[in-house]
Amino acid sequence: MSLEEQTREAEIDVDVDIEEQKQGNLGSNARLLVTAGVFAFVSYLVMNEGAVRSTLVGTPEPAAFNQTLLLVAACGEILFGLAGVILAAALALFRYGSKMITTGWLIMAFVLGWFVFTVWVLAQPIFNIANIREVPEGLPLTLSQYDAFRTYGLLAGITWCFALQGGQFMVGNVIRAMQATGKSKGVGYSKIRLTMWSSNLALSGLFFLIGGSIIRANVGPGPYDAPVVSEPMVIIYPGLTITAGVFQLIGGLMGIVVAYKKEWFAACGAALGFLWMGTLASAVWPQTFIAGAAVGTTLLAGLSAVTFSNVAYSIHEYKMDLDEELQA
Repeated sequence: MSLEEQTREAEIDVDVDIEEQKQGNLGSNARLLVTAGVFAFVSYLVMNEGAVRSTLVGTPEPAAFNQTLLLVAACGEILFGLAGVILAAALALFRYGSKMITTGWLIMAFVLGWFVFTVWVLAQPIFNIANIREVPEGLPLTLSQYDAFRTYGLLAGITWCFALQGGQFMVGNVIRAMQATGKSKGVGYSKIRLTMWSSNLALSGLFFLIGGSIIRANVGPGPYDAPVVSEPMVIIYPGLTITAGVFQLIGGLMGIVVAYKKEWFAACGAALGFLWMGTLASAVWPQTFIAGAAVGTTLLAGLSAVTFSNVAYSIHEYKMDLDEELQA
């Protein structure tokens, strides 16, 4: 082979390497944009939840929880939700971001997020269950039945709010890993993440199913003049609450199957969208509107969206990590 031919082949190899690098950069940029978009969406929902909760402070209750603590927690939620929106916008619009900034945000989100979760999702409902020891007037339940219903409402609230707080933290963690290496943490990590969020969705469905069944069996099929409430369950028609539980349970089990079968990614993603719409149409829109809880409609729609979205996004990341592993 002549020197000229060797030079020409070397130039071709360089061109191929440059083109492959460009394609890799395009893929990384597209993935970062998707991640930043999901991050902005979840952060907005966190901020919205804090704003809605701040309007609930001071609402009279038979045994009022510390209202100052509730207000501080709600403001903290607005703060780290807003910080997440700003960080996501900087990443998407200006490609500006650093591992140090993201790490700082993660520390703030972890501290404030779990403070909010502890106050609003755990402490207040448990305080009410322990201190409000009478069944609302006109509700044909024994105290033990009412306590059981409130307990399943508490558990359902834990799953939905864990999805919101933990989902924002999870996506921030993915961004930090990408800023350090250009990739996420690998197939093993993304499989665990998908299994965790799918299990969370399945458990949420189980709690809705049981809570709705308690009311259906003891109060009747509905509709009720006044809603039976244990947030996030607002029940006018218990059959709709049970249906929403089935939708969530199916979605969670599908995600677990995808995690271990390593197939059916697109089909599961499409099914999750359908199941979320079914949850909105059964547990959220009709019952909260009939109950006259417009603020609750917005909040519950956002919580249900992120509970399903965590599974859908984890499926997307898992598929991307599997593809990267095959190409390596």
